[in-house]
Amino acid sequence: MKKTSVIVVLILAFALVFSLAACNTGGSTPSPSASSTPPASSAPPVSSAPPASAPPASAPPASAPPTSTPPANPGTSAPPPLPSVGAPSISTSFKIGMNTWGTMPVLAFYGDEAEYALKDVLGMSTVRASDDNTADKEVQNIQNFISQKVDGLCIQAYGGTTVPTMADAAASAKIPFVLCQAPPTDEIYNNLCANNPYFAGVIVSDLQADGRILGQKALDDGCKTACLIGGNIGDPNMDNRSAGFHASFEAGGGKVLDEERCNDNSECLAKATAMLSANKDVDCVYIMVADYVQGTITAIQQLNLPNVKCYLSAVDAGSAQYVTSGQIVAASGGTCFGANFAPTLLLNLMDGHPIKDSNGNPPFFRVPSFLVTKDSVDAYISIFFGDNSHGTSPELIKNLCWRYNPNVTYQTYVDTFATYLNMPAIMAAHGQ
Repeated sequence: MKKTSVIVVLILAFALVFSLAACNTGGSTPSPSASSTPPASSAPPVSSAPPASAPPASAPPASAPPTSTPPANPGTSAPPPLPSVGAPSISTSFKIGMNTWGTMPVLAFYGDEAEYALKDVLGMSTVRASDDNTADKEVQNIQNFISQKVDGLCIQAYGGTTVPTMADAAASAKIPFVLCQAPPTDEIYNNLCANNPYFAGVIVSDLQADGRILGQKALDDGCKTACLIGGNIGDPNMDNRSAGFHASFEAGGGKVLDEERCNDNSECLAKATAMLSANKDVDCVYIMVADYVQGTITAIQQLNLPNVKCYLSAVDAGSAQYVTSGQIVAASGGTCFGANFAPTLLLNLMDGHPIKDSNGNPPFFRVPSFLVTKDSVDAYISIFFGDNSHGTSPELIKNLCWRYNPNVTYQTYVDTFATYLNMPAIMAAHGQ
């Protein structure tokens, strides 16, 4: 009897199981248990607050460790977007390789100004080398920096045609770079914009404007004829300044009688003497860089030409004495701004916040210089060449860096250059 009862119970239990299974037919899946992962299509619960990982709309994205390079994709027509990262700590430092074209005072000054921005203001470390005025050494220096595993490159590309080689080397090593002081050609610049995601942009002096303002000043002073002397043909600084002076001086009715170019300042006296001996009635001489001041003025003195006026680009501490004495009527100043501000473009790219112009390209800024005369030369020298003094303040440089100013844009650069980089504003900022 007990055996029969057990059998009946088992039969009833199996019947119940089959009946429950039949109720689940029709294609639906069983409900997951409480510990199961919900399906991907499940909607999250509605909340009035953003998820914990999302920053408030008014703040930059939550900080992530900055990368030293953007994603690798050189050679494409549309560089990949940089990763979305927040402004890094201001203590984040990078090692930057930087070159100077040579060791002449004005070139060394540009190097010093770039190091001031990189090291003193922005807290980077630097590796610096001179190109010794040769294109081959320029390329070699960049390759050496890459071998030393720098995080970024601040390149003063006076070699001109060497830019594509240096840019390709940087892209192959996935190292961001910026160009300053010496402008690339439009063709090279456009190619970098299209094909090199490691290119941060260019900041240089507006070199043609530099020549133009001195050509106009010579006209205003009554000069009708001019001779020019400067560095070697092919140097973009010299070629652009010459073109600017020609354009304004000739447009105003002046005539350029002769132009001499020197490989270095050891040639200046002989070439200036020959040029002025053949043009003793010339009204003025435009000296394209301070390295050729002493040789030119010596030639004027030896030839006894006291009425020849001199105009100079890129006045420095050594040549300023000639502005003070009146032997140079006017000079241009502020030609170091590319060295001061190009590092900010580089740092912004390395921090994951590249600055782009209205076309979406790395910017090409040409910063105008300004006139320095006998009335302002003392203030200029004390500000730009005094002990621990610089034409640009740390605050001005930091304001163009995303890590210090998360609102920085292309327009911030435009407004800064237009408002603060002129002699009256600089003097006012230094209490003069």
